[in-house]
Amino acid sequence: MHVLTPVTDREIWARDLAELAKSTLDEHWAVSAVPTERRALLLERAEAAALAPGDGLGEPIADGLALLGTAYELAALGQLEAALHPTPSSGRDLAQAVVAIGAMRAFRCAAALRPPLDDGESTVKWALRLGALALVARQTDAFVRWWDVRTGVSDLVRQTGQSLDAEPWEPYARGTLWMAWLGLLGAPPSILPHGEIGRIADGEFPVLTATRNRLATFRERRAEHDMPAEGPLVNTAALRARMTEFAIRHLADATELLTVAVMRRTLPDVSAEFKLHLSAARSALAGDHGQDLLLAWLQAAGVTLAGGVTVQLELPGF
Repeated sequence: MHVLTPVTDREIWARDLAELAKSTLDEHWAVSAVPTERRALLLERAEAAALAPGDGLGEPIADGLALLGTAYELAALGQLEAALHPTPSSGRDLAQAVVAIGAMRAFRCAAALRPPLDDGESTVKWALRLGALALVARQTDAFVRWWDVRTGVSDLVRQTGQSLDAEPWEPYARGTLWMAWLGLLGAPPSILPHGEIGRIADGEFPVLTATRNRLATFRERRAEHDMPAEGPLVNTAALRARMTEFAIRHLADATELLTVAVMRRTLPDVSAEFKLHLSAARSALAGDHGQDLLLAWLQAAGVTLAGGVTVQLELPGF
């Protein structure tokens, strides 16, 4: 017979789990390389600046915050496979807690920094990574507030999205999928082109509806696109084109699968199929550390969003 655990016992268990997860995170080689006093100072500055209005922090503290944020990402992602394991266990509970706390700390570090505004795709990917970290860390409200306080981001992302239709296939496909993911991760309506919200029916979620429409247009253009020819690879450029197309195809399938699941809300758990597509895309881009890091967080965020991570841990003292 199943015995319910008293609330006080659950609270103690959650508190102990959080402490163990913090220790595991701090003992990771990348995190422990930053002295304890330095980590505390940087986290304090990040907490104060992450949602403060303005451009975000620059030098002299930016390098330290970026380094610490990356260290937390590496430590958290080292537990990702265990965290996404389908079988419940104490090891999975700990891994999920490490991933969540690492994502939260990495989000605060990155949100405090001045985002790149000299290139539209770089800005989109910066916001995308923040959104994935926020969702995994259950910090989506903070992600929405970040858009409101960080100068210039919404305008540049909106302009980038509007210009995608004129781009060649590869940048168009990549940018369209990034924009679709922003919609899935809870980006605000301010990223949509002026006037688009007015064309969306009452009762619909503007950003999700725009994401669905964007993906429908993407499918039409994808059907007209000439795929790289099969056969022997004659040079490095041909290999790159084939691997890029492979990654785009699987990222698109994962994005569409997740979009349908989110909009219908009644589908069975799609996390297993979603993970297969994201893993395939990551394998194709394994030589690009920045892309692999981003896709790893999208995988974690997507499984969380799809319902694959069923235990919603409330960990005190983050």
